[in-house]
Amino acid sequence: MQNQDIRSLVDALKVVRIRYELPDTSAFIRYQPVYEEDPNNLKVHHYDGELPLSCSQTGAFSLKELVNELRYAYLLIHLFPSDTAMHFYLSGLDNGLAQLEFIGGSYDFNRLWITSGISNVGVPMAIFLGKRPAVNGQPSVTLVDHRELAAGQLVYRAIGGAGDHVGEEFFNQQ
Repeated sequence: MQNQDIRSLVDALKVVRIRYELPDTSAFIRYQPVYEEDPNNLKVHHYDGELPLSCSQTGAFSLKELVNELRYAYLLIHLFPSDTAMHFYLSGLDNGLAQLEFIGGSYDFNRLWITSGISNVGVPMAIFLGKRPAVNGQPSVTLVDHRELAAGQLVYRAIGGAGDHVGEEFFNQQ
């Protein structure tokens, strides 16, 4: 899958929605590359609070389906050529996180969470979840591909619509 074209990857890629139960009877939702049974194996790169008691998968979505599941949030999904490249990017050593500013994000991690892992298609993936609509007041799912260019290239975006309708889908193949 590392060499697959972006349209095929977008069609095959799934993102999993997981609900984590917390000790104070509250819960939170995170979007992850895969579902793992152990709630203590939560790969969130910033997390305030106690470890969850349990977790359950509440859905698995293609990128097009996912944008219509979001209401007041955006997802920025990054694909990498290797685990090493992903961890290098997530550590901020290549200043890659600066690109979050184009959607109003920043290093304010109270508004942003990062999860990572190996996707269902075998490609390392990091998912940034923002807590507000990002494009014209609409929820959005953006895919950035780092497999050929270390800095990444925006290759796909879906902007929320209504029902089965995605308001806009954008592929950028150069």
